[in-house]
Amino acid sequence: MLSIATRHGLAALLLLTSGSVAAMEAMSEDELGAVTGAGVGFFVDNFLYDQGTATAQIGGLKDSSGGAVTIDVTRGYIKGEGSRRGQDDVLASIGSPAHPFTLGVVSGLDAPTLPDGQQALQLKTPTYNDPLNDTRQYGLWAYYQGCVYGEAGCADANAANTSIAAENAALQASRTTLQNKYQSVGFLTLKSGIDADKVVVDQRQATVNTKTGQAVVATNNLNNTYAAAPDRYYASSDPLHWVPYDKPDLGEKYSCPLGCPQSVKDYNNSIDPFNTAQSELSAAQKSLSEAWGVQRNGVTLIQRYADYDAFVALCGVPTQESPTCTDGTIAQGQADQLIVGGVASALNGGGKRVKGLDLGLETTFTVPSVAYAQNGTAGATTNRKDFFNIYVHGLTLHGSYLNIWGNDQGLQAETSLQFYINRVALDGCQPGLCLEGNRAIAKNVYFDLNLGNAKYQPLNFKMDANGEVNLSLPAVTWANHAAFYSNVQKSNISVGNLSFGNGHDVNGVARPRTDVGAQIVQGMRLDYFEFKSTNLPR
Repeated sequence: MLSIATRHGLAALLLLTSGSVAAMEAMSEDELGAVTGAGVGFFVDNFLYDQGTATAQIGGLKDSSGGAVTIDVTRGYIKGEGSRRGQDDVLASIGSPAHPFTLGVVSGLDAPTLPDGQQALQLKTPTYNDPLNDTRQYGLWAYYQGCVYGEAGCADANAANTSIAAENAALQASRTTLQNKYQSVGFLTLKSGIDADKVVVDQRQATVNTKTGQAVVATNNLNNTYAAAPDRYYASSDPLHWVPYDKPDLGEKYSCPLGCPQSVKDYNNSIDPFNTAQSELSAAQKSLSEAWGVQRNGVTLIQRYADYDAFVALCGVPTQESPTCTDGTIAQGQADQLIVGGVASALNGGGKRVKGLDLGLETTFTVPSVAYAQNGTAGATTNRKDFFNIYVHGLTLHGSYLNIWGNDQGLQAETSLQFYINRVALDGCQPGLCLEGNRAIAKNVYFDLNLGNAKYQPLNFKMDANGEVNLSLPAVTWANHAAFYSNVQKSNISVGNLSFGNGHDVNGVARPRTDVGAQIVQGMRLDYFEFKSTNLPR
């Protein structure tokens, strides 16, 4: 059964937007027809979708052996948060009159990444300024919290405060250790000493590079001439008494009396240049190592180099005006700690998040399977059923947008995808028979994905003459790299906790879940990207 339910009147209401939510009002069809360029806002209120017992089927796929694979979508649903994997018909809402989706033409302050005078068509999801519904703020807090707030054992919102405070304390301790180590010279003097010693390192590295190239040529020549030389040849100064000579090990010379083949002579002549090149390379590498070992204040160059890099990561690049700690991960950590504290304070004050969506998809794969006998003989082919299911709990898309415009390069775009999910569960067993221990579970999943920038790296979209989709981000150039790295927004991905079920051991005893812990990837940018679809022959 396929069911879509709505309640309390309209499932969607179009609204006129003119830059202020307070100015929004419902419009009739005649009024909507007179709207020109003001844009529209919309939301969907109190609905649910449940595929129920209806079945959709995906065909035309093959496995690695060329056998047909059929995918049956046995169930799909979209419901309100808290539906218990779709079991309960919890009504969902996407947006609200005060916080709608908006679609309209933007420029200037509404889209600060666009060049001056550039306009774009923008689709924007509901946006909130409070710490509980601002996706970046809540996603950061959730990462440090680790567990889904409100679940059993996760009622203390201050756990995230404790976690980030401990992380920041460790960063500050690392900074203090470095400052104490170089207290007598300071980091500006440390850097000048590194620069002076690095001149010798660079010179000797250039020598190593040259000697490496020469060694590669000599090695290839040795290997090639050795491969061309015969496994055995006969030679003698006396034509009546030929003597056999066998091929020696690589790097050792043949005996080569009068009459030995030219290929043997070529191989023998390649050995001394090979040994000389290897000896010179070894000497150059030793000299380079000695340059890295030069000491100042009792610390080798390679250690000073690593310590300075660590300090810059913690505190930013020191200058005459700011020789100590003003930037870097410590400053970012302190700023993040304020955000985490704000979210925790809002939760402790009884604040509530806007409810998100629950989504689910259950599929069955019909895959051909061949039974093999012990001797390797293939038996009959039968159809095996495999399963893949995914359940998403509490999805919100607050603060996301897509800007689209066109020019002589075709359709261009920039997008920021901000979504947070309380919990994602994956399993590969038959629905209704799965246990929690059979599932892989990720909690507090936050994606901050930014693709394209109108000023420095617009996302290009076009169709070629063959009807193939082409997506590309232009490569960063020397001319724009400084502005690119200063202005193009980074992407971040975090998972508060990732765990896997281990099922049962050989004795049938249930084993505990394996917690991988928190996972985070910060500061990603795509310097270059190109995607092209391909129409595969059937």
